[in-house]
Amino acid sequence: MSQDDRPITYFNEKLNEAKIKYSTYDKEFYVVIQALKKQRHYLVPKEFVLYIDNHALQFMTQHDKLNQKHAKWVEFMQNFTFVTKHISGTANKVVDALSRKCFLMQEFRVKTLGFDNLKEMYMNDPDFKEAYEASENTVLRDRSQWDEYMIQDGLLFMGN
Repeated sequence: MSQDDRPITYFNEKLNEAKIKYSTYDKEFYVVIQALKKQRHYLVPKEFVLYIDNHALQFMTQHDKLNQKHAKWVEFMQNFTFVTKHISGTANKVVDALSRKCFLMQEFRVKTLGFDNLKEMYMNDPDFKEAYEASENTVLRDRSQWDEYMIQDGLLFMGN
C-alpha cells in the first residue's frame, strides 16, 4: 500500500501446495483479496486506486460467469470503493521489488554499508524493540499482538 507515491506497508504470504497450483490470474487475484483483507480498516471508509500489473485483472469484477471462488472474491470486493488501473510490470518497480523480498534483502546487504548493524539496533529502538523480542522468544505467554511479525536472517518482518 502506498500513499503520496511512497510505500507505507506490504505483506507477504507463503503459498500452500494448493495455492501454488493456481493459475497466474488466480494467484494475482488471491493476492489482491489478501491485501484488501489486511488493509480493510484503512480502505473501507475511503475511495482508492487499485494498481495492478495483470491486464486481465483489470476486469475481474465485470465478468458475467464466475466460478465459485471468483464469485466469493468479487462479492468481498464490493465492500470497497475503488478504481482499478493497469500499470505495466516494468513501470511498477516498487511492487516488483517487494515481491522479490529475498532478492531485495540480498541486494541491500551487498550495497548498503552498515546493513548488519540493523540487527543490533532493534534492541534499543522504541518502535521495534518489543516486537523483536516477542518474535525472538516464541515461548512468551501472550504473544498474540506480535503474531504477524517474524524474524528472518536476524531481520524483523511483518508477515501474515
